[in-house]
Order: sequence, then structure tokens, then C-alpha cells
Amino acid sequence: MHHPLRYFAATALASGALAVCQAASAADTNARDFFSAPPGTSLGVLYLPVTQADSFHSRAGDVGPADLKVEAVAYRHVWFSDICGTLCTPQFIVPAAHIEARLPGSAASESLSGVGDPQVGGTLFFVNNPDKREYAGLLSLLTLPVGRYDARHADVSPGANRWGGTFLLNYTRGVGKNWVLEGSLETQIYGVNDDYHGGSLKQKPLYRLQAFASYDFTPATYGALRLYYAEGGALRLNGQDLPYTRQRYTQLGFELGHWLDRQNQLMVTVAKNVQSENTYDAAQAMLRLVHVY
Repeated sequence: MHHPLRYFAATALASGALAVCQAASAADTNARDFFSAPPGTSLGVLYLPVTQADSFHSRAGDVGPADLKVEAVAYRHVWFSDICGTLCTPQFIVPAAHIEARLPGSAASESLSGVGDPQVGGTLFFVNNPDKREYAGLLSLLTLPVGRYDARHADVSPGANRWGGTFLLNYTRGVGKNWVLEGSLETQIYGVNDDYHGGSLKQKPLYRLQAFASYDFTPATYGALRLYYAEGGALRLNGQDLPYTRQRYTQLGFELGHWLDRQNQLMVTVAKNVQSENTYDAAQAMLRLVHVY
């Protein structure tokens, strides 16, 4: 039988590690990501996000000091093609990150840097009506467990040592001359990490709503309000359910995008969790560069 304090520490550590993993991932979308382009177009996208937190909110009560800093870079390449019989976008994402965290229940900070788990997949469009700025599609990404993973520092490893899948169903529609509204329903599923501090860590799916309302200030510049709501992701360690690991959080953010010319776009994002449960109370800033080939 587990000692209660040791069991609580394991719960807090595993829950914190889950939050670290998600902070270093590239599952977040941005406003107008589902705008289409003619077949033959390709995009090179560079993401430079920084995520920080100085507290961890748990339903279990006070988990002690906890903080997080993730400095990441990710490159994404997207091809627009008609090889699927309709418009689709084969793509890959390669991330890298420096992660430093003091997890809840831990006395000291840990840090590790390296290449994260790459993702491959694409979007299949069901609706592609650029004249009305109306789009709908399913984005599917497979996460490959080949990033840097150190079982001695499992909680801050850029790689998660497990397979994963992300499925995101989006609908985008222009409203009037300047507004665009978007909504996405997302499911993240996870394989087993069979070497989490020598044990086996399983995770239930995480479900998220991502919504955007964007406005064209000029033909080249737009701003967007964003809302993320997430729930799920409870953990099971060595065959035992861990209480207080089911996440719930609400995040609000603002994005500003500007086309420098016909081929290059710059976007900045700021966002913060306004409600967090069993996760870090995180804030994020990101710079994104897009080049159209």
C-alpha cells in the first residue's frame, strides 16, 4: 500500500509533467490557420514561443512552490495539394525546446534541452470557398516518439517517449467585410510511456475547444481574440489511477498578424490562463514567421 505523502507527491509530479509536455507541444492553432491556398503552394512556418508560470493549481490543495519556463522553436512545412481528390495539406513539424521546471511536490528545479517529438500529418478540406472565406477541414497529426528523452529527467524532457495523435475539426467563416469567426474541436490521444521514472504512465484523451474572432484593420493587418478551453488528460501510473490529474483550463489571448509583402507574414501572440485546475497557471508569448513559396 502506498504511503499517502509519497502517493500525493507522485500524483503532483505526474500532473506537473503532463503540463510541461503540453507547454512544449505544437498542438495550438492560430487564427486563420485554415485559410486555403491554390494547389502547388507551400508554406514554411517558424514558431518562437515562450511559456512561463510561477504557480500550479491543484484540486488537492496546496502543492508547494512550482514554476515552469519553456523556450521553444518549431519549424512547420505545409504543402497544398489536390492528391487527396480534394484540397489537402501534407505537413511536418519539428520542435526543439529548453525546459526548466520545479514540479509540484519536488524540492528542486530540473532542466533539459533538445529536439522534441516531430509530428506528421495534414488537413483534409471538406469545404473550400475562398470567395466567402468559408472553410472546413480535419487536421490529423501523428506524434513520433523520437525526440530527446531522459528517463532520469522524464518530467522536463523535450520528447515524451510515447506515440500520440491529434485530431482537430475546424469550421471557418467570414462575416461581413472584415470579420472572420472560427471554431475547432480537438482531441489529443496518447500512447504509453513505458519508462516514466521506471514505471508505466498512461493518459486519457484531452479535449479542447479553440475559438477565434478576427478583424481586418487593413488589407494587410488583422487582429484576433482567441479562447481555448481544455478538459481531460487524467493519468494512470503503474496501473493505478492518479487523483487530481484531470486537467481543466481556460485561456484567453490576442493575436496580431501583418503581411510584410505578398510572401512574408509576421504574427505575435500573447495569452494567459484565466482559470487553471490541476495544471500550471501559464502565460505565453509567441512570434511566428510565415514564408509562402
